[in-house]
Amino acid sequence: MRYIIAFFLIFSLAFGLSDKERDTLLRVIQGLYQDKLYNITVKKCQEYLEKTPSDDPYRERIIKILFHSLYNDKNKKDFINYLSYIQSEKISKQTAKEIFALGMKLFKDEPQGKAYVIEFYLPYTEGYEKTQIEKLLVTTYIKAGMWDRILKMSDKKEINIYKVLALYKLGRYKDLINFTEKMSKFSSEDADTVLYYRGLAFFNTGKKDKAAKVIESVTFKTPEMIKFLASYYLKKKDYIKAERYLKLLTLEKEYSDYGYYYLGVIEDLSKNYKKAAEYYKKASAFNTEFGKLAKKRLKQLKEAQVVPVEKFYTVRIILYKTEKEAKRLIQKKKLENCFIKKYKVYYGVFCGEFKDKKDALKERKKLQKLGFKDAVIDIIKR
Repeated sequence: MRYIIAFFLIFSLAFGLSDKERDTLLRVIQGLYQDKLYNITVKKCQEYLEKTPSDDPYRERIIKILFHSLYNDKNKKDFINYLSYIQSEKISKQTAKEIFALGMKLFKDEPQGKAYVIEFYLPYTEGYEKTQIEKLLVTTYIKAGMWDRILKMSDKKEINIYKVLALYKLGRYKDLINFTEKMSKFSSEDADTVLYYRGLAFFNTGKKDKAAKVIESVTFKTPEMIKFLASYYLKKKDYIKAERYLKLLTLEKEYSDYGYYYLGVIEDLSKNYKKAAEYYKKASAFNTEFGKLAKKRLKQLKEAQVVPVEKFYTVRIILYKTEKEAKRLIQKKKLENCFIKKYKVYYGVFCGEFKDKKDALKERKKLQKLGFKDAVIDIIKR
């Protein structure tokens, strides 16, 4: 806990205050606060709370001043510590809500601090508000990575899905499997997610076949689930099932490169080189690990002359003596569709690859408008 530090309060014997002393201390606190001497205000508020009985009529007002001072002083450390300090105080919900609002603003970009503030306010809520605050708390725990705290939350259907996630993040796979044994403890809308993590838990405990069976039972599979199943069946060499899931992945932007590359691998293994080349070509359009692997394999197939070399039109915009100069131009002008290729003794910057010359002409016109007046149409073979 970031804010667990030595926090020593002076719990001296309660000396008590006469009415006159109390009124004087109240005026001092009010004056210090108005003068924006927040650090001293906090100390005087603490003194007041230590020296007055729990039923003192001004304690709640002092607690408000205390937290406003901490907020104005941006004293995050003591703000958290005083939340614990006042837990035994009998304050109104309105005051608790005011402290909650201050804390949420103070820890605007710090989920861990927010979590402690929400924990403080939760006991003052009920009904619909309590449900909403619990949801806010669990999502804040997730942002802060406070997985253990999620497991201590109330046993409710809308919370239990997050307990599944917490168990997975903590690597408690056997506990997750036991916890998800009965689906009745989860909302029906969370069933697919629960099954997914249950499947992953089986996988991480070495029960891979059982994992696949569980994830197969998911009604609406996410791209991550589909990728898991594709990978599983690839390793099992069950290429028919793998192909089915890989084709679904090609429809997902995030995993298209993976899908096309391994579809190519399957065709490659069957010696259907022409079909493999088609998939590799699609994968190579992505500047990713699988895109690079696809380019490499496609080149090997062409060198082995098992697939025909293709001709493309491209636009050459400039020639340099060094590759470094060519790279610098691409970066400076942000020419994402351009690449470097050796041209005689020079390094050329080429943009686009087109089957149709008309498309290359359109690209040249666009590049000329960007200032590359000497751009010319060229032919490359892949």
